[in-house]
Amino acid sequence: MNYKRKALAIALSLVGSVGYSQLAHADDSADNSLQRVDVIGSHIKRLKSEKATEVTTIKVGDLTKQGLNTVEQVVNALAANQSNIGANSSVGQSTGGAAFANLRGLGQQYTLVLLDGRRVPYHPFDGTAADLNAIPLSAIERVDVLPDGAAAIYGSDAIGGVINFITKKTSEGLSIGGDFMMPQRSGGNEKNLNGSYGYGNLSKDGFNVYATASYHKTDPIMASQRDFASAITPAMKASSNSYPANYTIDGGNSLIGPSGYPNCGAAKAKGGVCKMYPGTMVGIQPETEQWSGLAKGTLRIGDNHELSVTYNITRNKNTTIAAPAPTGLEVFLPSGTQGIVTADGSASISPFLRTMPLGNRVTQAVNVQQKLQFNLEGQLAGWDYKTGLGYAQSRATEELISGFTGDNEVANAYLNNQISLVSGLATDPNVWNQIGIKGHLDDGKYTVASADFSLSKEVMQLPAGPLAVAFGAETRHDTLEHNFNYPISKDAIGPGMNQSLNTKGNRSVSALFAEADVPIVKHLDGKVAVRYDHYNDVGNSVSPEVSLRYELSPQVLLRTSASTGFRAPSLYDMYQPNQSQLTGNFYADPLSCPSMASSCPSLQRYLKVGGNTKLQPEKSSSLSVGIVIEPIKSITASADLWWVMVKHQISTMPEATLFDGNHNSLLFYDASNGGNLTGTATTQNMASPVPLVWMSTSAGRCQKLRLATSP
Repeated sequence: MNYKRKALAIALSLVGSVGYSQLAHADDSADNSLQRVDVIGSHIKRLKSEKATEVTTIKVGDLTKQGLNTVEQVVNALAANQSNIGANSSVGQSTGGAAFANLRGLGQQYTLVLLDGRRVPYHPFDGTAADLNAIPLSAIERVDVLPDGAAAIYGSDAIGGVINFITKKTSEGLSIGGDFMMPQRSGGNEKNLNGSYGYGNLSKDGFNVYATASYHKTDPIMASQRDFASAITPAMKASSNSYPANYTIDGGNSLIGPSGYPNCGAAKAKGGVCKMYPGTMVGIQPETEQWSGLAKGTLRIGDNHELSVTYNITRNKNTTIAAPAPTGLEVFLPSGTQGIVTADGSASISPFLRTMPLGNRVTQAVNVQQKLQFNLEGQLAGWDYKTGLGYAQSRATEELISGFTGDNEVANAYLNNQISLVSGLATDPNVWNQIGIKGHLDDGKYTVASADFSLSKEVMQLPAGPLAVAFGAETRHDTLEHNFNYPISKDAIGPGMNQSLNTKGNRSVSALFAEADVPIVKHLDGKVAVRYDHYNDVGNSVSPEVSLRYELSPQVLLRTSASTGFRAPSLYDMYQPNQSQLTGNFYADPLSCPSMASSCPSLQRYLKVGGNTKLQPEKSSSLSVGIVIEPIKSITASADLWWVMVKHQISTMPEATLFDGNHNSLLFYDASNGGNLTGTATTQNMASPVPLVWMSTSAGRCQKLRLATSP
């Protein structure tokens, strides 16, 4: 069965800002007031003295003075951003240390991130949005933020808004800087170094070349180094995977174990079970290290043309520390095994061990992102033109450093009596060195090759001002691939990649767009824009936009806009490798314990997620109205009411839905599948079914809950 799902987002935003002007005043210099500049959300160049509406411009220099040293920190300082995925989110997750922007809280996949007006490659391990780590902060001059839908200008992904990072056009001389920050408590030291050198004056010499480089490192913070993370409270979740181990016998629901064992401290003994608190063992802040560099050369050709070449590279290393690995195996032993199974061998023992002797699980992800861009722009026959060719690549690798083992290794240690089935303690002192796993886990690559061309001009004079138009075209080709080191990925406990297979995908996109800036009457301007996109894999889309702005007085501006948009499923949505994940919370098994009584054991359950090649684009409609008040030049206040509706949203079913009282409505009996219970429509999109599968053991109880995709 397939379902159509709709998601509706309605929000009220009231923002007051000091120092970031949205009503632009004319510059004191006559030359500057006549300088035409690019403005985010439009392909038409405008005068600096013209008043911007939705756009907020922030100088990076103002933010770095506040101690912000990475693009992630800069974006998190934006009032319109509500991102919750950054380097710290990589602990226990498969993000590879990527950081994302999230304007208006709609989701990272709805915010388009640009570098000098062009797209940034996605991270191959979580390729639903651009990784902010790909942008070298030391080369950025300003950040333009458009918290409004702009699919008519930029195409897919620009439903929630656009963030454009503008690099320095030129730089002269030598500059070196750095800082060091140390918290009051141990851990979390931060180092930052940067330098740049430039030569040539573009106005006088006709050229400029410059290079900039930066280094940033943040030390890890362990939960044990902070009281709020290490204190055991009644609300803290305890795990039955412990050391010494717990176990179940004969399919029983209750965990029994050596709570009186000398190694199980009183603080860990709860309800006759030796429990542990894995949340107190993790690194709450990973170790991050970033190298970045950018080189840019600009050549003036005659009076009206400029040719520029830009190359930038960033290398991000993210080291995360998770709790020692939990294991959960079901072992059937020969009949008559004393004290373990019944005489006929019909029962089993399931030990729940946490591999404390191996130490914390340490994972290291390295992502190298590069981009080469050629641009030519200027004026030709009275038209402003801009054209560019670019190639960008994001390559990531992931390594298991220490603390990992595998199901096969642990099972063999049990069967060879090197580890006790009852206590989980080693009978062979060398066994932990023998069963440890480390090495290369997986790698991925995302590439974007692009070309674009645009023209703009004031074509005629209307009574209220000049009518300006813009036309253009874009094309790009994206590729994604993800490869696994099967000997490790299929066996290691923790990464959840035991069923992951190598995957790759690609797509080609072409677009045509047009825009007009129409002065209707004095102080009332309108803008109309339309864009046609063609995707070779998901079809075509037309996105229109209409906006109005009315200057009620020099201090008050009213604005409104209406648009439709779309978001094509990302290559990651379509080709994400299957991964097994533990639920974030603890749940009772709704099948073996349908009453969901308090006596039912609550455990973390397994989910299986993956991509779907039959996903179709999301469609959106948005409307916004707002007011901007600027009583004096340095103070601006704005209030906006905006409404966004997204149809056919690409998403995964919330895990709580699978375990609530209505879970039976999601299931049906499938005799052809061995009698398993199966559910459907876990993607909120018109796509193929994504079934839920309860894997039963021979003892008749639910052992795993999996979420499986099928193209």
